[in-house]
Amino acid sequence: MTDIKKFDITESLVKNKKLKKVANRVMFSRLALILLLLFAQILIFCLFLFRLNKSFEIYLGSSLTISFVFMVYLSNCGGKNEFKIAWVLPLVVFPLFGISAYLIYHVNIGAFRMKHNLAKVKEITSKYCMKEEDANKVLKSFPEAKGIGLYLNRFAACSPHVGNKISYFPTGESCSPKLMQDVEEAKSFIFLEFFIIHIDESWLNLVNLLEKKSEQGVEVRVMFDSFGSIIISSRSYKKYLESKGIKSLNFSPMTPFFSTRMNNRDHRKIIVIDGKICYTGGLNIANEYFNIGKNRFEYWKDNAVRIEGSAAQNLTTLFLQTWNIYTDKNDKYEQYILGAGGFNNGQKLIEAGQPQDGLVIPYGDDAFNNIDIAEDVYYYIIENAKEYLYITSPYVVLDNHLLESLIFAARRGVRVNLIVPTRPDHLITFCVGKIFLKTLMENGAKIYLYNKGFIHAKTFVSDDKYATVGSINLDYRSLFHHFECGAFIHQNPVIMEIKSDFEETLKDCTLMTAQNYKAIPWYYRLTGRIFKIIAPLI
Repeated sequence: MTDIKKFDITESLVKNKKLKKVANRVMFSRLALILLLLFAQILIFCLFLFRLNKSFEIYLGSSLTISFVFMVYLSNCGGKNEFKIAWVLPLVVFPLFGISAYLIYHVNIGAFRMKHNLAKVKEITSKYCMKEEDANKVLKSFPEAKGIGLYLNRFAACSPHVGNKISYFPTGESCSPKLMQDVEEAKSFIFLEFFIIHIDESWLNLVNLLEKKSEQGVEVRVMFDSFGSIIISSRSYKKYLESKGIKSLNFSPMTPFFSTRMNNRDHRKIIVIDGKICYTGGLNIANEYFNIGKNRFEYWKDNAVRIEGSAAQNLTTLFLQTWNIYTDKNDKYEQYILGAGGFNNGQKLIEAGQPQDGLVIPYGDDAFNNIDIAEDVYYYIIENAKEYLYITSPYVVLDNHLLESLIFAARRGVRVNLIVPTRPDHLITFCVGKIFLKTLMENGAKIYLYNKGFIHAKTFVSDDKYATVGSINLDYRSLFHHFECGAFIHQNPVIMEIKSDFEETLKDCTLMTAQNYKAIPWYYRLTGRIFKIIAPLI
């Protein structure tokens, strides 16, 4: 075991870890901001009721008028109805609070610069995306995936690739040795992007190796989300990493209570090595993900895929796009992206990698593209399933689009099986998720409760043909608010490994029944029912 005390600056940070986590949740959470606004609304209400009672009727009339006008506006806006309905209750009961909260969430002034810079970087990197005629040449050998391939190429700027070697890791501990070996063998650069990085043995061992590679002349960059990785987001720790030759970037630094970017987090899990090897999946960098030492759950079930070949350039581009949101000086992308400008002939890719190697499309989604890329990939797999559909997800809070799609799949005879946690990671999300799981169960889907610990893997696999592994949970945050990523895989042997892992995991699961649901404490079920109303906002 690594002795944390040997790492000077990390010692004080680790000592204050619990305190900082509490402060993080209180100061930066959406709940804190909502409570402040609600308190202000109640104060105004009490002021008119007890101090300005002669004007109370004017207050009520004005509130009703404002609510009506805003609801008319809301009903004519674009977007999903679930989001609109979620705002009805606060708008009717607490109009000033509701409208203020809506504007903070949707106008999102704090994200204007981020959105503008991301669009600018995407325009610069668009030349590295495959031309549509070349994408058609690559996809010609995969007619069943042509639709999703062209969609991702057009709207996500993520090109289809063949001839890549794909490896699947069913656990964090199975992934770690190969990952460390790849880092050890890096020649040019190492990029890491994670939602969560904790200062513990798994990270400290990696930092030591990254320092060694930096000394050898390898460029090392680490990007982490300021909300998920608050412990290492301090200026002092950034200087500490710089002293080891590691460039670091804190994604979307937050202002206590009033940060309007709190919804738009970087939830991606990306590792790119030399532009030739990439990793993605559910794994963050912390001991629990690799089952090192004692953690809050007895066992943490996660997964990852390793892709070796031209497809690594998709995740390289995603990383550089996000990194360059925060710099006025853009990278020279050619030196990082494998095969930059080399998509002039899609047939060359077919010749380099035989179609029997299958198709892989690493893809990304973000909060500002106004396209539901992550959800659409899931929807495509669901709609094309004919025999079976296996899903693992730690959270299940669905919009009507996905819910009805899963129900329809079950009703038309597809074996729809989901593995979800038995115990909560986030209580309210867990309670709301039980309502959706009950609905799916009642309509023919089979829900399996993972008993061994906590399942964090985000995986779809269907009919031995399609699979996706990535960072995308089945909830509103991942599908609509966050920066996310995954790898769509078609007709590759690794799909059978993903399927086998699902079936092996079933041995540690219990089938959810109506009795299981009734055994859930009534206050959990009530909490789920209440918060389901505002599910898109939690």
